[in-house]
Amino acid sequence: MLKTVIIDDDYVSRMILRDMLEKFLDNIEILGEAGTVADGVKLIENTDPELVLLDISMPDGTGFDLLDKLKSINFKLIFITAYSEYAVKAFKYSAFDYIIKPLNVEDLTKAIKRIPHIMQVDNKVRVKTLKDNLLSNEETTSKTVALPEINGFAIINAEDIVRCEGKRNYTRIIFKDSSEKIVSRTLLEFEHLLAPLGFVRIHRSHLVNFQNVVRYIKSAGGMVELKTGELLKVSPKHKENLLNKLLYNKL
Repeated sequence: MLKTVIIDDDYVSRMILRDMLEKFLDNIEILGEAGTVADGVKLIENTDPELVLLDISMPDGTGFDLLDKLKSINFKLIFITAYSEYAVKAFKYSAFDYIIKPLNVEDLTKAIKRIPHIMQVDNKVRVKTLKDNLLSNEETTSKTVALPEINGFAIINAEDIVRCEGKRNYTRIIFKDSSEKIVSRTLLEFEHLLAPLGFVRIHRSHLVNFQNVVRYIKSAGGMVELKTGELLKVSPKHKENLLNKLLYNKL
């Protein structure tokens, strides 16, 4: 059983969430509920939960304020949020899971099923990244991304990535300093994550940071040259999108 606490200032939301957990999931043990930052801190300290379902906006502060008051974040964390869809990317950049209000069973069960894949680490850097991204202007896109590692997550600047290379269910990340990381995510996931930050898919195996493209070469069916000197094949499927970006600065 996964020992769980619910922290949300809306009593009705807490009741709906508790009801969904009890009716549709048999691996959850609810240890308690809280409706404020202060009560939430006490609840976590007194029960030592394995999972915290945490609202972001509360009357005496935010979910981030609550996390700041804890000595460590040694539990798995799923945010409950009423933020609009633009903010979903902030959660993905920070590698946190979330449930969008109004609550529904499908979103909840999907989030709970992903819990075994959430790394249980004391990582306040991820919390700070999420907070900064969420509280930034809606038109501002995040420049940092959380990449999963064996023992946690690495917070990196997207501009330091030269390109991403897909290898089945893994992606090889190549950085400006020639270092690399192999991440257990598909290239498609990275395309969705990084496209708003200026990355362009040029091939089924290649996603490139547009700032690192120095030349398009027509020969051999189409290739791009990067600042690193690498030449990468452009597939017919992605050629039009790339050329629109190169010629008209649009995707």
